[in-house]
Amino acid sequence: MASIIPTVTTACTTVQTVIDNLCPPLPPASLRFTHVHYDDADPWAHIMAWISLAPQTLCIVYLTLIFSRREIETIILFVGQLASEVANHILKRILREERPKYGAMGDRDSLGFGLPSAHAQFMAFYTTYLCLWMFLRAHHFSARKRSYRAIGLMSLTVIVSYSRVYLFYHTWKQVLLGLFVGTITGSGWFVICVAVRELGILDKILDSAPFRWFYVKDTSHYRSFVRDEFAQWSVGRITYLTYFSSQRYYVLERKLR
Repeated sequence: MASIIPTVTTACTTVQTVIDNLCPPLPPASLRFTHVHYDDADPWAHIMAWISLAPQTLCIVYLTLIFSRREIETIILFVGQLASEVANHILKRILREERPKYGAMGDRDSLGFGLPSAHAQFMAFYTTYLCLWMFLRAHHFSARKRSYRAIGLMSLTVIVSYSRVYLFYHTWKQVLLGLFVGTITGSGWFVICVAVRELGILDKILDSAPFRWFYVKDTSHYRSFVRDEFAQWSVGRITYLTYFSSQRYYVLERKLR
């Protein structure tokens, strides 16, 4: 029995060696959707790495709102955002400009081309469309709220764009071109969507069976669902408390009799 164990161990080792030679193990892949390189010795780089994840976070917000709110405006914005990303991919293949070769993180050739910056273009598209929507269509927002939100969106866009330069993913030229392309595509998509509304095409889409099945609506431009739901909750709460109080009074009255 003792002589069999070494023989079996040797056979298993030989089989494993043959398998490794025929099918060499592949290097581990990286999920680039959330993968950010930064200098661990630099505390600001850590902060910038988190900030640069803003586009990925917004994609999650998009999907959450589409699933929970069923607003056509959110769907339209997300479709335009995806089209902008496709345009960015095409432009990078046409312009073929490399990423920075300098910095603590070294060469970034494995990430593909860098002109224009996808992060900067994403944020510029998002900010441009939302600002146009707020100032031209969202009539339920006050002028102060529009201004504060526009300043917040533009500040976030600038910070995210700067993070890509700080982390040596892009040059200023690549980031600025990304901002320019995102602004143009965001404005163009807003104009297209307004034309689709004016021509009545959007109403036909909303009346189609798939959109009716999923209860897709178009209310974001004239009402605030946060304020409306709070008002409904307040009315329901008062009604419930009034009913509950009356029932308690009725029971107490019967006991006293």
